[in-house]
Amino acid sequence: MAAPPGEYFSVGSQVSCRTCQEQRLQGEVVAFDYQSKMLALKCPSSSGKPNHADILLINLQYVSEVENCKGKEGSALSHVRKIVEKHFRDVESQKILQRSQAQQPQKEAALSS
Repeated sequence: MAAPPGEYFSVGSQVSCRTCQEQRLQGEVVAFDYQSKMLALKCPSSSGKPNHADILLINLQYVSEVENCKGKEGSALSHVRKIVEKHFRDVESQKILQRSQAQQPQKEAALSS
């Protein structure tokens, strides 16, 4: 069963919410089930270890102020995406330039004969 528009969370998006115990949670969406209204968030490790993460399962019936965050992570991801897209455009432009330079001597040879 597909979720109605606007009532789902994309995997990889940053989400923030407040629990019924007034605790603020924020993390990256790793899974969302529309039927059960369960959300799985990957958050920084509560142990403080940088190479670990906590996975929180959240029942959305017990939270308020759920929102998609467009903070630093979102803008950083957008920035990286733009850099990668520019790199691919530059590589493609370089290939086109190399092809045209390779064909140039052939055209000159054909014109001189």
